[in-house]
Amino acid sequence: MASLQHTQLQLNMQLSHKGYTQIRSKGFRAKTYKDHDGNLMVGYGHRVRPGDGVCDKDIINTFKGSELLSNDIKRAEEYILKFVPKNISQDEFDALVIQAHNRLI
Repeated sequence: MASLQHTQLQLNMQLSHKGYTQIRSKGFRAKTYKDHDGNLMVGYGHRVRPGDGVCDKDIINTFKGSELLSNDIKRAEEYILKFVPKNISQDEFDALVIQAHNRLI
């Protein structure tokens, strides 16, 4: 039974407030820019994708930036939860989600 409860907790893990703060501390960029790989970026390190409502040379506000970040974090959490071991700590989960956000999303 404890194993089942642990698995359920694992499946419900989310980035902590501390993790969000760490991502946001890297700063907000209202105007789109290209990263070192040529990807169009904006906000809190969001890689612009079709359907985002953002185009090259656009300027967004912090509300839109937070919306994009929330979507990115949800996508990163779902990705990590597919591959993470069942006994991971919150700090380890946060670190993996932050890395996924920085590199994959």
